[in-house]
Amino acid sequence: MSGTNMRSRGRPRLFDEDAVLDELTTLFWRKGYSQTSMADLVDASGVHKSSLYSTFGTKEELFAKILQRYLVNRMGMFSELVEQAGPGIDGIQAFLEMLRGDLVSGTGQWGCLLVNSSSELSGTAPGFEDFGVAFRKALRERLRGLIRQAEPEGTARTRVTDQRTDLFMTFMLGLNLTVRGGADENEIGRVIDAMQATVDTWR
Repeated sequence: MSGTNMRSRGRPRLFDEDAVLDELTTLFWRKGYSQTSMADLVDASGVHKSSLYSTFGTKEELFAKILQRYLVNRMGMFSELVEQAGPGIDGIQAFLEMLRGDLVSGTGQWGCLLVNSSSELSGTAPGFEDFGVAFRKALRERLRGLIRQAEPEGTARTRVTDQRTDLFMTFMLGLNLTVRGGADENEIGRVIDAMQATVDTWR
């Protein structure tokens, strides 16, 4: 039996699924869902089309998996930022400074994959219907935790906390679209400076 036939029958999967998903996440993040072809996915992953299909399914199924995975990772990142920022108004300001650093470096310059995809696909995709709603709910929970830490100890200002959380959410979503639209470091800085000035009025 030839070596070629032996390799083609029953060979084990020879790629790291997580590494491939990382590469394809970057591709979708950079190009968007509609502008990413199956040929692009094959080129970026270095995996044959048939192997991609057998492992991840169709392009739609692959994208749903990527969005779900990205959501978990993104919310984990935000939870860490909230914890690192600490309590009080100073904690919110620290969070904004960390966000500033993230958005002007690396993949942060592409905005948020979930925000970008929500705009492109109206917040839904086969296999992860209403991903936009799921993302906003998860993000709001974490931002509310940040805002709640800034309330004076022993107070229960639920209405004020909710209003500030909604304002912060709107800022975050708008900022991501601004970044995706090609904003430079100066423009991003002005937007964050404006939010920091607003947060200072909450003292």
